[in-house]
Amino acid sequence: MNSKRRAYLKAAVDMLRQSKSIVERAQEEEQDALDNLPENLEDSERYSKMENAADSLSDACDALDDAIGLIEDAVA
Repeated sequence: MNSKRRAYLKAAVDMLRQSKSIVERAQEEEQDALDNLPENLEDSERYSKMENAADSLSDACDALDDAIGLIEDAVA
């Protein structure tokens, strides 16, 4: 792989890391909001939606980690 492609891929990794940071922050905030809901709302649709959102954001962080790792492997 030439240096130009390596530079593009390193820039992509930087962007993915920034994106992951944003998604992590949103996931943490959603989880905090979920944790602070009153107990009487735990069986509600709202709770379920918030829980699904937090889980999906966590999965997105994992996928971003995977993408970063794969790109770094390609550049190495």
